[in-house]
Amino acid sequence: MDKKHHLGTVALSALMLTILGATLIPSPHVAAENLAVPVQVLSVQNPSTTGQAAQVPAQNTAYKWHFSPSFYDQATGGSYYSATADQMISRTIYLDPEGEWHAFAEGVTIHWDHDLRTPVVDRTRYGDPMEGLYTTVYDPSQETATRGVYFAGGPDVRHGFRYVKNYYKRQDAQGKEYTTSDFSLLLRTRSGVIREIERVPNRLHFTAMPDGNALAIQYSVPRKPYEISIINTNTGKKKHLAYAQLDYYDAKGGRLLITLNKTGNPNAVYTLADDKQRPATEQDWKEFKSVSLAEGSHVPSPDPATVPPAVLQPQDLAVTPIQHQDQILVRATIGGRAVKLSFAFVQKGRTMFPVRELVEQAGLEVKQTKVSGKVGGTSFTLKGPEGSVNLTPTDNMMIGGQLFVGSDILKRTGLPVQGVNWNP
Repeated sequence: MDKKHHLGTVALSALMLTILGATLIPSPHVAAENLAVPVQVLSVQNPSTTGQAAQVPAQNTAYKWHFSPSFYDQATGGSYYSATADQMISRTIYLDPEGEWHAFAEGVTIHWDHDLRTPVVDRTRYGDPMEGLYTTVYDPSQETATRGVYFAGGPDVRHGFRYVKNYYKRQDAQGKEYTTSDFSLLLRTRSGVIREIERVPNRLHFTAMPDGNALAIQYSVPRKPYEISIINTNTGKKKHLAYAQLDYYDAKGGRLLITLNKTGNPNAVYTLADDKQRPATEQDWKEFKSVSLAEGSHVPSPDPATVPPAVLQPQDLAVTPIQHQDQILVRATIGGRAVKLSFAFVQKGRTMFPVRELVEQAGLEVKQTKVSGKVGGTSFTLKGPEGSVNLTPTDNMMIGGQLFVGSDILKRTGLPVQGVNWNP
């Protein structure tokens, strides 16, 4: 597959495919070092590597910049800041351990992702779609931006949970088509297998626990407003804890301070070891707040001593280049061809693949036709070496603007699925 595309272009246009069949037995035998495939450099490398503004041709215009702390990278010792000017321009800058300032190219923003708890890249023109699958994670040590599907609530960003929004067509009793949506909760285990474990009407928030499982908070439709549970990161099984809002989590002590979904909104302390709760006291609030302050924020903040000087002009700093690469999570054999895929997942016994990548690697063709008078106004036709298939509303599903279909449909086009390997 031709990987030389602009960052985010695939995120905006990638289609996805569903593959069914009993032959898809998870077989995680792909080397971990093959997770990322280099693509391109995101910014033009400046000959200067020191970051000294004097070594870069200065621009004529001086701006009044405002600086705000973003995050501190413990691996490299870099302190990252967001810089904005009155003219609605912005840059991401950082101070290296030697005391030199650097900037990223205009339009490239590095910030801290609170769910993934890692730096990520956004680009002004090619941002990832909201509620989509893909995120671009930045590694300051390697100066690489790796676009892929990442997960929260697990031991690292490669394992845990991810929810994506689905759009799909259905028919009512009168045969009329309509479009509806929900969220798929995806789990990637240590074996590398990704599967849908639940359909939920609302987003979830995950917090990694010391035992490797995830503390999950989600909106509860029948018992408004929230439900707290624990989800096993190996099996996907959920254990209900309480219908309540989470106020504080003492990870070391194994305790939760919660507000119950009851009249008067009473507070309680929930002990995870014995699944018991008791009314919270003022002393409990003080203890939990003290623990929270001691643990600090999940965002590692720069040292206040590294605040950029008021006269600093980010547009004059040396630009740090970023090498972009795509993450490879799955390798499959489809229609006799070996394909490398950025993503796939199992759903109710079937495995779902990205159509766009199959178009590029397996010879699948997709035709989209606008249909007047129908909700959604679009129909799809798949074409392979042995024929074409017009998709019906029950054949396909949309996830974050991406198309999924079943392997029975794929097989009818002459592209049977012969095997899948999951990268652990």
